Amino acid sequence: MRKTVRFGWFSIWFSTKQCVTIVGQGCGFVEILPLAKATVCMYEHICTCANFVVASKLQSTIDIQAVLCYNKTMKCDLHMHSNCSDGVFPPEKLVQMAKERGVRCMSLTDHDTTCGVLRAVTEGQKLGIQVIPGIELSTFSTMEVHILGFNVNYQDEAFQQELAHVANLRVERNKLLVQKLKEHGFDIDLSKIKTTGTIGRGDIGREMVRLGYCKDSAEVFDKYLGAGKCCYVQSQRLTPVEAIQLTLRHGGIPVLAHPKNLHISFKEFEKFLRPLALAGLGGIEAQYFTHNTAERNFYTKMAKKYKLIVTGGSDFHDYAHGMDIGCKNFIPNGYTRTILGI
Repeated sequence: MRKTVRFGWFSIWFSTKQCVTIVGQGCGFVEILPLAKATVCMYEHICTCANFVVASKLQSTIDIQAVLCYNKTMKCDLHMHSNCSDGVFPPEKLVQMAKERGVRCMSLTDHDTTCGVLRAVTEGQKLGIQVIPGIELSTFSTMEVHILGFNVNYQDEAFQQELAHVANLRVERNKLLVQKLKEHGFDIDLSKIKTTGTIGRGDIGREMVRLGYCKDSAEVFDKYLGAGKCCYVQSQRLTPVEAIQLTLRHGGIPVLAHPKNLHISFKEFEKFLRPLALAGLGGIEAQYFTHNTAERNFYTKMAKKYKLIVTGGSDFHDYAHGMDIGCKNFIPNGYTRTILGI
């Protein structure tokens, strides 16, 4: 004998086997969960085949309204930076900002470092925010390409050893960059910027503003540090394929970041994408905050064609670089939630 309770988009079946089956309209079978003494005890289980979530660590009498939360407005931000790379806020503060602005899942994706990930994950556990371990690897082939790595095994010693080599390439670049700045009359001491994490051009740019050399970071990049400008240094880097392989070796999902920033046509993009997909690319950041509707649709179409996940994010560094956290929503589809465990 089976009792069925219907609630909006969902059907709840109570069977004689002391279990409950949750079904989303049009989605078919979703999940079986244990039922004991009219109490459902669930431990952070995300049902990715339908548009809802089961509440984390909920333990109460069966109250369908409390247990089920329609996930059509699930806000995620899978691209942001802390002061462990070229952002300005510590990892904990970013998680707090996400919480305040209704973001339920985020990823800290600092440049070439994961030194802030554990801090973000720990804060997320305190506040009930899912924090996906992430990183943004800077690469170069015929152009600058950034590869996001999600769910990488960031605490693995072998990964950190490989990452140290990548970070060292950035250190050597910064030395050359500072030397060029000095030739143009700007005296920058890297040791005064920070002693942990990685230092990026954004950090150096803010230091130039602090010292009064420029009025803002936009002027710094327009005149000195932007690609092709007088103090720009093209460092030795991983290739995009090497970054993809590095991410895969350590259990991560490699995703092409902000494809619009490649500055290539849609036709050229697919030619560029194909070898990366063959190398193991797992996704495209099609929902990047600067993409217009046509670009979002095209990159999403490419992701579907090559069976890649779609991600999105604010690329928040500070209030002048990237979109403020929570201002634009990325809502992951079922495939992305399944692959990333959202």
